[in-house]
Amino acid sequence: MVMPPPSGPPLRVVLLLVAGLLSLGPHAAFAQVEPDTSTVEKDVERSLEDLDAEDVDPTPLVELLEELAANPLDVNTASAEDLALIPALGPALALAIVRHRQTSGLFGSLPELQRVPGITEAIYQAARPYLTIGASLPAREQRPSPYPPAPSLRDIFSGLRFEAIQRVTRRLDLGRGFDDDTTRTTYLGSPERLYTRLQARYRRQVSLNLTLEKDPGEVFEWNPDTRTYGYDHIAGHVALADFGRLERLIVGDFEAAFGQGVVLWRSFAQGKGRDTVRPLTRFGAGLRPYGSTEENRFFRGLAATVRLTPDVALSGFASRRRLDATLFDPDTTTGLTETGLVSSFGTTGLHRTPTELARKDALLETLVGGDLTLTLGPARVGVTGYHATFDRTIVPGDAPYQRFAFRGDEAAMIGINGLLPAGALTLFGEVARDPDGDVGGLGGVNARFHRDAEAVILARVFPRDFTSLHGFAFGERNGRTQNETGYYLGLRVRPYPRWTVSAFVDQYRFPWLRFGVPMPSSGYEALLLVEHRPRSWLSWYVQARTETRDTGTEVLDAGDRPLDALTRQTRQSLRLHGDYAFSRTLRLRARLELVRHRKADRPTSDHGVLLFQDVRWLPRSWLQLDARLAFFDTDSFDARVFAYENDLLYTFSVPAFSGRGQRAYVLLRLQPGRTLTVQAKYAVTRFEDVTSVGSGLDETPGNRLREIRLQIRWRL
Repeated sequence: MVMPPPSGPPLRVVLLLVAGLLSLGPHAAFAQVEPDTSTVEKDVERSLEDLDAEDVDPTPLVELLEELAANPLDVNTASAEDLALIPALGPALALAIVRHRQTSGLFGSLPELQRVPGITEAIYQAARPYLTIGASLPAREQRPSPYPPAPSLRDIFSGLRFEAIQRVTRRLDLGRGFDDDTTRTTYLGSPERLYTRLQARYRRQVSLNLTLEKDPGEVFEWNPDTRTYGYDHIAGHVALADFGRLERLIVGDFEAAFGQGVVLWRSFAQGKGRDTVRPLTRFGAGLRPYGSTEENRFFRGLAATVRLTPDVALSGFASRRRLDATLFDPDTTTGLTETGLVSSFGTTGLHRTPTELARKDALLETLVGGDLTLTLGPARVGVTGYHATFDRTIVPGDAPYQRFAFRGDEAAMIGINGLLPAGALTLFGEVARDPDGDVGGLGGVNARFHRDAEAVILARVFPRDFTSLHGFAFGERNGRTQNETGYYLGLRVRPYPRWTVSAFVDQYRFPWLRFGVPMPSSGYEALLLVEHRPRSWLSWYVQARTETRDTGTEVLDAGDRPLDALTRQTRQSLRLHGDYAFSRTLRLRARLELVRHRKADRPTSDHGVLLFQDVRWLPRSWLQLDARLAFFDTDSFDARVFAYENDLLYTFSVPAFSGRGQRAYVLLRLQPGRTLTVQAKYAVTRFEDVTSVGSGLDETPGNRLREIRLQIRWRL
């Protein structure tokens, strides 16, 4: 597909920008109410809007925030680990809430949270949608029990709540992978994405879940030979929580996240973004039931956490599940075989073609592990470890950049993590060691200089031969806990009541080669964000971001022979975003984003521009309509632009745009009763001056891509 040279945004784009920005002007006759945008939407967008979904699937985060909003945490019984899941709080404030509860008694109302040191009115308002207080509250002076009471079977059966979700999505313009041509490779299945979830819950203490999904192109069939039982992906669990000393018991699929993620973090974790301080100080939630659609980052088996004393928690888990992998036999001509060695792990979860289907469940992993966490006054100290075995030997390729990749049929890791609040400071860190004696870790300090000023400093050291298969620590390559060192400084200040300034600087280095980078390399990234909320119905922000890093290239020597070398590339972006509420029923949003990408070995830079206008309309309490019209114009894929979109419940969409064109969508939500919610989304992307879109089996003739999504949720 050949892209035409850009000629700048057309006149209609400029007119749309002017109209959108003018709509942010003062209209006192209308704008006297709070925008209806939910906190969940804001938190999800803040976390995901700059995320490349090809690197990591954030679906579990979306589902977690929706779950917290639907089932708020009781501030008088929730653990520090659960409270730390709320984006506005984080570890230090979560521990402060628990300490206040233990020393001063139970909270009589949610506003009393502002008595906890460090919780400002802004933090309280941001955390409020995720919190509640139990119906029967003891006297305020009464000290809470260290162990939450277990519900009776009668209470469970009488209070059980059921939820069923059915979702269907489909591209209307299909790629050549769905052709009927039998002479070449095509997708085995239909173009629909199917999703079914059945769940029964009693408060936050009992959870039964079954999640089923089929991706577009995957076959829907019952075939035990390929371990396909109708849907391609099946996840389920039975879980108990807060049953006296039994803090958690999970049978089935589960996540495990401890410490700072160096040893073990099979869950989603936020990296660098608009929140420049709080995501850096992690506080692993421990063991949690899993029921999402991400097909790689979870365990399957038995897991439990027991409170030996109020200050000592012991977790143990065992998992046995099959993973996707590419098999290779060096003794065969083609190399591909059903028996042999593993050259790489599968990461996409897609099984649409015979080649992809051959990777499905090709590797069996058996893992046992545990964690011991001690609460020593305000401090937390934990020891985490695991041992895993594989039924095949893992032998990566012999390319130079793969020299230090994991190889063998056993993996193990042990580490110690700690978190120490000390007045205005919170120290945190984790150090881990593998069986070969390789040591890696990170450490940092979070400092609260004032109620409205906070900073974090973090350093990480992950040597080239340090391999944490199940870790997901913070880094430039967020989650790839190997071959990286770096220093991060983040700052968040409220110089005036309605102004917030955030910034970060991250300097990093890769001690060994990477894919596409033929020698050790380095880079740095910085962000500056200024947010202003002059009225309850009006807010805007300006964000500037830049990143410079080494990338691979070729140069010619004196004899015109190509040599591998490094060159510098820089990507810069500037964003202006505004949010305006005319009334409780009508809200507008507008954004302009400019991108510049340049490589040192090229004479010119590539540019990109994104402009969109959003409308949210609520004509009735049971009806909500979201719509967007967006224009994009980029010189290349390197100058691509991202835009978070509103989507169906428990889903997300952050499409990347390159080339020149328009994007529009309409999202309709109907709630005719308390138990039924129906959603539908129609989206279309049109590209200018092209005859096809995409590549490979996804190459689609024409210049447009259309998609429709439908979802029904029934709650009882």
